[in-house]
Amino acid sequence: MLDRMQAMEKIFSPRSVAFLGASNNRAKWGGIIFRNLRKGGFQGAIYPVNPGEKEVQGFKAYPKVSDIPGEVDLAVFTIPARLVPEAISDCVRKGVPAGVVISAGFAELGDEGRALQDEMVRRAKAGGMVLVGPNGQGIAVPKLGFFPWMPVLRPEPGAIGIVSQSGNVSTVFCEQLAEYGFGCSKIVSAGNCADVGWADYLEYLGRDPDTGVILLYVEGMDDGRSFFEAARCASRAKPVVVLKSGRTAAGTRAAASHTGVLAGSDHVFSSCCRQAGIVRAETVEEAVLLAATFVSSPLPGGRRVGIVTGGGGYGVITADAAARAGLDLVKLSDETIERLRKFLPPWWSPNNPVDMAAGLGAYGGPMDLLPILLESGEVDGAIFLSAGWVYPMVDPLKADKDFHDSDRPEIRALVDQDVDFCRRLAEYARGSDKPLLLHSNVARLAIRRRYPGLLEIIKRGLLLYPDIESVTRGFSALAERKEFLSRADR
Repeated sequence: MLDRMQAMEKIFSPRSVAFLGASNNRAKWGGIIFRNLRKGGFQGAIYPVNPGEKEVQGFKAYPKVSDIPGEVDLAVFTIPARLVPEAISDCVRKGVPAGVVISAGFAELGDEGRALQDEMVRRAKAGGMVLVGPNGQGIAVPKLGFFPWMPVLRPEPGAIGIVSQSGNVSTVFCEQLAEYGFGCSKIVSAGNCADVGWADYLEYLGRDPDTGVILLYVEGMDDGRSFFEAARCASRAKPVVVLKSGRTAAGTRAAASHTGVLAGSDHVFSSCCRQAGIVRAETVEEAVLLAATFVSSPLPGGRRVGIVTGGGGYGVITADAAARAGLDLVKLSDETIERLRKFLPPWWSPNNPVDMAAGLGAYGGPMDLLPILLESGEVDGAIFLSAGWVYPMVDPLKADKDFHDSDRPEIRALVDQDVDFCRRLAEYARGSDKPLLLHSNVARLAIRRRYPGLLEIIKRGLLLYPDIESVTRGFSALAERKEFLSRADR
């Protein structure tokens, strides 16, 4: 019998999959998810299990898992809840080590459903079988083209591992990460967490070489102590970002009806997160951006930050946001100011943020100023505001227009200049041992509208922050992690 982590490995890298409830009806979950599985590019064996069909979507079907001639590493369940416990027993007889129970109708429905869920888990544990779910939408491993899940969505491979108690939230995480150019290692819709729980996921992803950052959506848990112990262990190896709901009385009631879990005290949860090194997000987008931050930036030595901006108003707003985020907007030394002054117009007011004061073109630019700041020894990292400023000027945002093919030479020249600048900016940021975080007002449009300069940044694995609040929060989160690791090493 495999140990728990070995059995979990079969969830994410199976050689063969039995799909219970596979259907020829493309309107049913069993039809949709089976199609996603077979169309994703998975190279292992696929065995549909349906006693009412001889063939499902071109694959030979089997009445029961025990009728399958070869070994089965993973079973996926989309059959009615009342049939799952006996199907689990059949899998145990076959020697299946792992299962993903997508079926709903368990603890989230009350006492009767909880009893059915408990019986399912009892049979699985008796046979050494681990179970994801129930009441989820499946899992995905993009690197393997493995998509036994509900959404017709195939994220790119990447370094962010996602576990979510909501299938919908896991989908939104993936969609928003893709919007900024980031992919995923593993994605799990954990549902009720009846068997495989938070501690298991944290231990597995903490060890997983393909996962650089762990991103969780949590509604509640039965064993908070094991969660935080596992999270503290995982946090020493890689960042853990958590979005926790059920923070209000209304949210707690909603969590209980959604996944049948207890949300618990939000104050206690926040305190434990700080102790365990977990970075807590307030919104879905913040969770996504924080996860991408940790993938794309080195850690700063502290909270001292330098800011370079092309507009004074944005610099003032960013100064306020930096202060709210607990960052130190340091006063620059006379020596550094004199070095900067050589590249700035006479009307520049010496300060941090460094406002280029409409001197672009006639004077120096960001690639003159940022190295002076980052190499001064006076800051732990820098923020550059408004990369891609040219695109709102030349892109009409209409489907029948494409500035890439413009016959106006002045527009083409602006875009070409921006491509060269963004390439140099991205290469400098990538080569810096200090974080250089890049903000763009059109970050959310960069991939969709194919802004060529900003794509130079994105394809080098850097995050473009869409607003001032997210870029300052990103720097603060990097500093927060540095502080945790320093405490943990004592």
